Amino acid sequence: MSGVLIFKLLILSFSVLNALVLILNGNKGQIRNYYLGWSLLFYGVYFLVFILWYEMEFILVQPHLMRTCSPLGFLAAPFFYFFIRNNATNVKGLKRKDVLHFIPAAVHFLELTPFYLIPGPEKLAIAREVVDSPYQLDLLARGLIHPNLVNAVRVILIASYFTLSCWILYRKGSFPDGFLTKSWSKNWLFVAIVLIGGINLGYFAFRVAFFAGVAAGADLGFVQTYASYLILFCMLILSVYIQLNPEWVFKWNGEPMNWREPGQLSGMQKTEGADPDHSGQADETTIGNESGVLLNEQVREAIEALFFEEQIYRKQGLLVGDLAKRLQVPVRDLPVYFRHYYRSDFKTLVNEYRVKLAKTKIEEGYLDDYTVESLGEYCGFRSRTTFFNAFKKKYGMSPNEYWKVFQEN
Repeated sequence: MSGVLIFKLLILSFSVLNALVLILNGNKGQIRNYYLGWSLLFYGVYFLVFILWYEMEFILVQPHLMRTCSPLGFLAAPFFYFFIRNNATNVKGLKRKDVLHFIPAAVHFLELTPFYLIPGPEKLAIAREVVDSPYQLDLLARGLIHPNLVNAVRVILIASYFTLSCWILYRKGSFPDGFLTKSWSKNWLFVAIVLIGGINLGYFAFRVAFFAGVAAGADLGFVQTYASYLILFCMLILSVYIQLNPEWVFKWNGEPMNWREPGQLSGMQKTEGADPDHSGQADETTIGNESGVLLNEQVREAIEALFFEEQIYRKQGLLVGDLAKRLQVPVRDLPVYFRHYYRSDFKTLVNEYRVKLAKTKIEEGYLDDYTVESLGEYCGFRSRTTFFNAFKKKYGMSPNEYWKVFQEN
């Protein structure tokens, strides 16, 4: 066994072990890494199997296992998207429509079924050809759909999921202000998206080199080799980061987040008359006799989308009328929503979100490079005094004092 193969096996095995760590501990911290663990596991097993079976010729011993792990290549990207989406929008679990994300993997499995049913001796002959030319695996051991189409769809889906994940983080405001700051390396969501992006880029280069080589009749194996090294490098850095910085990966020292199930009221009990399954139209229920306002579940979900996904509270001078215009509901009705679902009023709730964001940015190192006034403006406060008062009311100390305590600890 060559040193290069040992190097590849060690990195991929290390990556698989760290994926299991993320799965087992994924729901114990402020950042939920459960779905990232599954994504990394699918990536690791997918590449590890290729090394073990085809480069180390294990498939000659068990030829019936050929292509059984190929559908995993369609699962890594959607599970990474679930990881980013759930952390960015403060949601736990999967939504009902998320089953649609598993269709490509199911289709790929079904179209490979005729290949799985090939007799053992014939499959062994194919395995010998694949061992002689591992990068021709898809062409030599193909299913009902042409492998070029399968891989093209796989590459498009990976790029689409990754782009959507980046867009979600951008809208949430989770991208750091620049690579020259100290905060970006502590931002686990950003680090994960950069390194997973590197893995995706390596896979994209690998496939494009294959397509280009077939079209031009040229041998671009060296490009595929460098692309595989890029994948291994990113998986290694990701695994090392998880081991060295568990406090940033899981945020065990942070405040527990109020995770909500998809469609669940934010930490509140459902009122009588609400549809617990959300299977019909939007839930509507009257709050007491005093207000007499008919609440609409869709409005409540729209409010949460504005706060969780768009971070509308960062807008300076935000008024309840601005929110009413976005929601297209009467201004007089909104206070009822805030009292019923959040046990708060509009101003208090907005300041609550602002100071929590300020606390998160402080812990990410924002004040290493920027002033407290800049932090207040970033979070939506108009003045330094308002920011200080709101922060001290929530945490019992000023932002500067909190920063000093955080550094000491």
